[in-house]
Amino acid sequence: MHQHELPDDDATVLVAVVPRPRDLALARDEGWYRVPLARVPPRFAADYLAFYQTGAFGPERWSVRWYAPVLRYRVATRLELLPAERSHPRAHERYYRVELGPLQALPLPVPAARLRRVVFIATNFGQLRRATDVRELWCPREPPGDDLWGAGLAGRSLR
Repeated sequence: MHQHELPDDDATVLVAVVPRPRDLALARDEGWYRVPLARVPPRFAADYLAFYQTGAFGPERWSVRWYAPVLRYRVATRLELLPAERSHPRAHERYYRVELGPLQALPLPVPAARLRRVVFIATNFGQLRRATDVRELWCPREPPGDDLWGAGLAGRSLR
């Protein structure tokens, strides 16, 4: 994971929670992140995914440190995504598998001064790059119709 040229400030970013180190490892090593169809946020389509790390990350907890380009979206069951978890109660639920390019480190991590319950934050790369606290990531004004279906991205490759 080495630093590339930073994205344009107006590139769209969806900050998503990674509850466990295993979830960040899947994004880094296998190049994907999952979102249950039942929990897709209104502004799901984005150029990049950034990752908010929970308390499970020890000294790196409650911060955004990594981002990755979104390549494409596809639908799969949890069982298809995590075959070793055959007996999971949500094994047959459908998820978006967000396929990602390489993880990149933010030039400066974005901490949360106070514990924040984050699931998704729609923002742009300029705000992500300049923020000194997670609370600064929320866009003051959100453009209408900026969701996965409205953007016509479902099932389409973004390469």
